[in-house]
Amino acid sequence: MRARRGAVLRGLRFGVRIGSVTAVFWGVLFLVATVASFRHGPLTVLGLGLLAVVGSLGAGSLLGVVTGAVLAIAPAWLVSRALLRGLLAAVLGGVLFLAEVVVVAVATEVSYGPTGLTFLAVPVVAVATALHSGDIAGRTRRRPWLWSPGTFRALVDLCRSPVGWRSRGRRLLRMLW
Repeated sequence: MRARRGAVLRGLRFGVRIGSVTAVFWGVLFLVATVASFRHGPLTVLGLGLLAVVGSLGAGSLLGVVTGAVLAIAPAWLVSRALLRGLLAAVLGGVLFLAEVVVVAVATEVSYGPTGLTFLAVPVVAVATALHSGDIAGRTRRRPWLWSPGTFRALVDLCRSPVGWRSRGRRLLRMLW
């Protein structure tokens, strides 16, 4: 039961990772558009880019928290079967990632290209959610970054370790991904 208690936190870690990927993509894209549109009013484009980045992080966090909460309160017979758990998580991930589609539609003023591209990413996120559902639910421990004790504590331990900077760099990269 203790593993299921942390499902929401593991789900949040997963959702922030999904949201970070999309936020970085849209942030870079809107930053380039801001520089390119310098003579037409970069503040408008920068505001839409900020909306896309914050909205992407929010949509990813929502996806993770809801997925973790549903897997935590789901019956044990459903969570213990990988296929059923994966299907439940895939449906949740796909439906909740539609919030990202809405964020992109608002930020790009319903431009067909970016909105369609984000809509095509819905099955990818659904599959990723299904693949990570065992760790989120607390049934498997295949992905250590979902089970980490906390980012701040891990960074403090990394700085206190007596190894060289090269080894610290490798451990930091492993911790990030």
